[in-house]
Amino acid sequence: MRARPALVLAVLLVLSLALGPAVAAQPDDRPNPCVGTVTDQPDENTLVSIQGAHLTSDGYEKRPALLVSFGPNGSFEWARNASANGRWWAYDVDPLPNGNVIFVTTESGATVVGELDPETNDYVWTKHFDGPPNSSTNPQVTDAHDIDLLDDGELVAADKGEGHERLLVYNRTRGETTWEWRFENHPEHFPESGGGPADDWTHVNDVDVVNVSESDRVDATGEWFMASVRNFDQVAFINRSSKEVELTLGEDDNDAILDEHHNPDHLWGPNGEHTVLVADSLNDRVVEYEYDHASEEWDRVWAATGFDEPRDADRLPNGNTLVSDRMGHRTVEITPDGEVVWEVYTPYETYDAERGDAGSNGPTMREYGAEGTVEAHGDANFSDEEIADCAADLYSFAPSESGFAPNLPSDDPNTSDDGGIPLVPLAAGGVVVLLAALGAVGYRYRG
Repeated sequence: MRARPALVLAVLLVLSLALGPAVAAQPDDRPNPCVGTVTDQPDENTLVSIQGAHLTSDGYEKRPALLVSFGPNGSFEWARNASANGRWWAYDVDPLPNGNVIFVTTESGATVVGELDPETNDYVWTKHFDGPPNSSTNPQVTDAHDIDLLDDGELVAADKGEGHERLLVYNRTRGETTWEWRFENHPEHFPESGGGPADDWTHVNDVDVVNVSESDRVDATGEWFMASVRNFDQVAFINRSSKEVELTLGEDDNDAILDEHHNPDHLWGPNGEHTVLVADSLNDRVVEYEYDHASEEWDRVWAATGFDEPRDADRLPNGNTLVSDRMGHRTVEITPDGEVVWEVYTPYETYDAERGDAGSNGPTMREYGAEGTVEAHGDANFSDEEIADCAADLYSFAPSESGFAPNLPSDDPNTSDDGGIPLVPLAAGGVVVLLAALGAVGYRYRG
């Protein structure tokens, strides 16, 4: 889903989000109305990014794009209201060893990535990719769902959209693009006749680093990029040195394997097998594939159903799987047999969820000894009204401030300041919705 914010042309009136105060105390001693099933509490907080799109009978309403940290019992620990700081969508979030996070958001015509310090709610640094599309020093990246920080301080971005459709590496220290790989240059894997429409041909939505060696039982060595190419129903492994496509999972329009998936994670199997855990979005499942080097085929080892367009799945060290259930407006942890042991509701349209280190850090299902297809069970099954109550309490915790004047973007595109246009009209399905992104920090701690 993609929207282009219109330009605000007039001085804005004093508005309020009118979301109301926090709802009344809930039964079962829940700390907020967003808590579902919690039978096992983790040792760490869970970070969740929320795009902020509420489907209605006439289209959708744009709601705040948020980054929320949930405590082990589901309590709100801290939150970042990205829309209150001029952003439109909230996408990938990656925890860093120093306790900060890399957070990817968008504003009109540009992607913004930065290192956010939760203790201060300030960015240590930001990079606005808002220059000309083919600039080597400040390339435009309009709607990147994922930008990762590499070990050497460079950034790798999954850049989608007409005229983009590429992976690129940008060196922040040197202020220039140091590597670029375009899908159009590899028609044997990505023919012009395949994929999606011209303005969103690949919908590449994720890029991760995979380091391979001879001991990994693969022919090539070095650093690979694993890219999630949604509109081709493929996960592609690209050799950074040779720029060759070394391996693919899935094929265009073969929906039985993958159907417009998101955010695959790579795991090494017990004998060095490539293993991919992926949110198989339009199949409403998360699924794990293992590559058989002898047959050169992918085997489906495990799948979990019972989701509604999931957007992310991470394997945890305990063998459970953390799932961002986008249209279920929730984030859940399930066991290998599908039991929900931890659940919070995260309206509207969950995108990414992380706990501990970024990505998947647990065993493969082959190592765990699980296989087959299971169905998620034991969840709380909240009603639409209860999800709306959760949203109200969440917005109350990460508020936008009423009473404001227009706040123009900063003159310096690389500043850590969060200047931005605070009110965005959106036309969708015949409905015009005003999002009041009203210039507040949109953040606080709650005990």
